[in-house]
Amino acid sequence: MYASKQEILRDYPELQLTEFGDFRIRQDLVKDYDIIDFHCHLFEGVQSFLPKMFRKSQLDLTASFFDLSCYPIDLKYFDFDRELFTTYPNSLLSLGGLKLAYELSGLGGFMSAIRKSTPERMLRDMALNNVSKALVLQLNTPECDSGQNMSKVCEKHEALITLACVHPYDDHIEDRIKQNLSRKIKGWKIAPHVIGVDINEYKTIELMKRLADTDLPILSCSGLAFPQDKLDKVPGKIRKTIETQNLDKFYDLLNNVPDLKLVFGHAGIYQTDKVIDLMKIFPGTFAEISGQPSSKIEKLLKEVGSQRILYGTDYPAFNHAFSILSVLRAGCNSEDCHNIFSENAKKLLGIDQDVKANY
Repeated sequence: MYASKQEILRDYPELQLTEFGDFRIRQDLVKDYDIIDFHCHLFEGVQSFLPKMFRKSQLDLTASFFDLSCYPIDLKYFDFDRELFTTYPNSLLSLGGLKLAYELSGLGGFMSAIRKSTPERMLRDMALNNVSKALVLQLNTPECDSGQNMSKVCEKHEALITLACVHPYDDHIEDRIKQNLSRKIKGWKIAPHVIGVDINEYKTIELMKRLADTDLPILSCSGLAFPQDKLDKVPGKIRKTIETQNLDKFYDLLNNVPDLKLVFGHAGIYQTDKVIDLMKIFPGTFAEISGQPSSKIEKLLKEVGSQRILYGTDYPAFNHAFSILSVLRAGCNSEDCHNIFSENAKKLLGIDQDVKANY
């Protein structure tokens, strides 16, 4: 349990504190790596999902995203060695539990953080942590597609690459796919818990079959966002949403589309063992490690190898520095680090090996 950020620096000397209260990785530790963040969010990519009163971005280079994020909900719950870098209150009916529910509802500080997640802010934070490129993701509804706006953002900023999103219940899936392919996207994103659709639902599987035909990778949020002993106490409606991406349901998807270039977002969170089992059965799958502690990354290294692990953060929910430090503390050798930080992403996305963005 921590009472101050300085105590975190004491335990993790690889980190430094910025003047605005966020953590950054020491530059000497990453100067030899070309880091690609496989999982980021810009305001423009999630705008259609926000309540109308929040659909305006805010340029702010001084707010601390560490303080705003619901992971951890409070400094005293920070734990670098746990999934999502956080522990949970003993009771969801406690003050901490109520704060957690408030934050996870999207009404707390994270709403402010996502509105402040502008290209200018993201690029600045990337530069502080030696991140050269970021995949900025889209969350679209059948009625609203942010693809055009995101493409304009990426055309303006060489360091940003977008993954498109098509909703399984969209009545114009073929048109959406063609539109996005014309924008020269590098892949697709689906977030079952956000759209409230099971990953193994018939319409989702049919969409995945069509997306597989494009031969582009698909990043899917995966895994349970609560430990099992806490999940049993979560209200039924919230639990149903969380269960949309239970790793048990990915067997149906991958048995129906076995050649899918699927990336398990967050490496399954609390279900990493099941991610590993699936990756052993389906060799075309990958694990993106945002929110995972070093012990889980070490286990992935041992069981499936560094060639199928991708660095990611889920920015602005998580700090770049924590995910970088998780990799560095996972016992990686230089080749492993290069693979995880960039080489795997470059191969999967078909990115020029020599391209490095300027800020």
